[in-house]
Amino acid sequence: MKTFHIHIGGLVQGVGFRPHVYRIAEQMCIPGWVSNTKDGVHIEINATETAAHEFYAAVIDSPPVNAVIVSQSIEEVSPQTFTSFTIKADHSDTKPDILLTPDFAICDDCRREIMDKNNKRYHYPFTTCLHCGPRYSIITGLPYERYHTTMSDLVQCHDCATEYNEVYNRRHYSQTNSCPDCAIAMHLYDAAGHLLNNETAVILKKLDDVLASGAILAVKGTGGYLLLCDATNELSIQLLRRRKHRPAKPFALLYAGIEMAKADVHISFIEKTALKDKSGPIVLCRLKPLAKNKICTEAIAPGLDKIGWMLPCSPLLQLIATTFGKPLVATSANISGSPIIYKDEEALELLSGIADYIVSYDREIVLPQDDSVLQITPAGKKIILRRSRGLAPNYFPNPFKEIKDSILAMGGELKSAFALQDHQHLYVSQYLGNQENLASQTAFAHTSDHLLNILQTKPSLILADSHPGYFISQHGNDMALIGNIPFVTIQHHRAHFGAVLAENNLLNTAEPVLGVIWDGAGYGDDKQIWGGEFFVYDNNDMQRLVQLDYFPQLLGDKMNREPRLSALSLLKFFPAKQAILEPHFSSQEWQYYQQLINQPAELLTSSIGRLLDGIASLLGICHINTYEGEAAMRLEAIAGNYTHEINKYYPVPLKNNRLDFSLLLQDLLNDIDKEETPGLIAKRVFYSLAMTVEQVSNYFNIGRIAFSGGVFQNALLTDMMIELLANKKQLYWHRQLSPNDECIGFGQLACYHSIHKNNIVAIQEAESIQ
Repeated sequence: MKTFHIHIGGLVQGVGFRPHVYRIAEQMCIPGWVSNTKDGVHIEINATETAAHEFYAAVIDSPPVNAVIVSQSIEEVSPQTFTSFTIKADHSDTKPDILLTPDFAICDDCRREIMDKNNKRYHYPFTTCLHCGPRYSIITGLPYERYHTTMSDLVQCHDCATEYNEVYNRRHYSQTNSCPDCAIAMHLYDAAGHLLNNETAVILKKLDDVLASGAILAVKGTGGYLLLCDATNELSIQLLRRRKHRPAKPFALLYAGIEMAKADVHISFIEKTALKDKSGPIVLCRLKPLAKNKICTEAIAPGLDKIGWMLPCSPLLQLIATTFGKPLVATSANISGSPIIYKDEEALELLSGIADYIVSYDREIVLPQDDSVLQITPAGKKIILRRSRGLAPNYFPNPFKEIKDSILAMGGELKSAFALQDHQHLYVSQYLGNQENLASQTAFAHTSDHLLNILQTKPSLILADSHPGYFISQHGNDMALIGNIPFVTIQHHRAHFGAVLAENNLLNTAEPVLGVIWDGAGYGDDKQIWGGEFFVYDNNDMQRLVQLDYFPQLLGDKMNREPRLSALSLLKFFPAKQAILEPHFSSQEWQYYQQLINQPAELLTSSIGRLLDGIASLLGICHINTYEGEAAMRLEAIAGNYTHEINKYYPVPLKNNRLDFSLLLQDLLNDIDKEETPGLIAKRVFYSLAMTVEQVSNYFNIGRIAFSGGVFQNALLTDMMIELLANKKQLYWHRQLSPNDECIGFGQLACYHSIHKNNIVAIQEAESIQ
């Protein structure tokens, strides 16, 4: 009898891989062992060569549902004799080389158990199994074992230990296993931080009464605290807005089930599939004209035609939502603009002015994560708006495997997320917010330090955005100086383009690709603010090809927050029309801005995001944003509600590689004078932008087009591009990442990959000449 060693790498821990191997070994009567190690799963067996390969095929060909196999190998090794098959602990000290298991939403089996009065886990809010529950948010080390989680001190009761050791039990070697007899302790506090109760059953009953009274409840979720209130109680929603300093930004809703949600929103098959995904995301769905659950739609999502909603991702949320029986507002527990609160002591301190009651429990969160958010366009295109819990931190397959170094890419300043290339694996962090305050900066440092420590790696190169004023770039530079690590900057929009190229395996393409990179702002090579860019990628070289014509960026970032300033800037060369904006300024402001607009601009922008902001203001939709992207979202909503076909577009001619928007503005202003409806004008604007992409691609005779940038979070514009161009061109979109700035770190790696590739080619060519 020979001995064989099998090594399996990838996402193979915390998904039931060892029980999977054990069952196959028992069925095939093969002795040996299986073990989790820092670099995956290792197996040794006694078998004939034929039996060994049959066993290997059985293990690889039908892995556990949540597993992702990236690498596998089998080899004959020195003979050993095994008398049975066992799961053994790992005591090796190899460097970690493995994908990290994300958190999984509650599975159907666990959901049934907590609702079954005859089940011992009836109404137990921390029920998990091999297929669901927290993973990434509670891990403290590798390999994935209970002693490397924040449940290490919780001892399993006799029944749970029996389940843990039963081969055919779905909790066999489930590291998060617990039940009411060995329960995770739960606590209820009032707003002053006074402990009210520690009994789970009593607390769950109290929560129903709290929500029914109109109070605001803070509940510890998988990745941080959530704020809940009755979505049918307008007074509660407005109170939450005042306390959270969130006057208009839309709230997400929590529904106990899909049938309840169908009364309020349209749900397509693709949207339903997304909602039931193991990542448990928030999905944006179109509101029905009449919400039968009597949710307060205008208070929840002012001026919008969609709401984001989710199914309960944890047993605790499932119990709360089911018992309450009505939709709940469910939003991250934080002050607007700050990271989600995840530490129990901080929740008691910082949420006292927001929540009336606070629910916590004794399972510490190590890594905070917001809910992931996505939408499905009517044409069926998935757009990730926030990549976080359930989707982070892995990215596979890794398009940069040729680079064997450890490289940290810091990402962007807004909607921040870093990327780490560590040998054969690639990690893209969860959404880490806007790096404009100390709390967000602290969260970024905590998350990046934790990942580097858990992987036991140190970057040999740090990449960052070329903007000299970004905190995130300065932080990367400081890390480089302290660690004596090389530091390279990558231009913002090139990183966007690189990201969508890499997602579509186009980095090594032999044909040119046109990159349409539209967003709000990015620091350009000419020190101006870019955001309406066309690039071409050809032979590993990326060049800026066309831009939206520049217009003044008034008062720096202030214009990003005030669409009325974008409108005034657009009307710089239409002085006779500027008066339509005067009512939206005080007399003192108007006098000052009239002087400013007539002076030579100190800073210019080519941003499509600012163009759309300005148009939203001209149409009277939004003059000052109360949250990022408000004007653009409301412009999209108004355009989307205009149901008639568009048979006319505003011209945007190409002149000297610049798109001249003056004719668009002239025709748009004429339509305003003719009192055309804002919905028609808005829809015509988006259609004109789609026509512009066709115009540029035809002019340069490029048949492949890739899209990135925050503007392409717009479902209406995305579908217009698809409808207009899909039958004429090859279109490429983001797949696993958001088109917004969350993809920047990944794109920085992509750009470095191209630079690295060019350097290798140059060296090879030089050597061949010599």
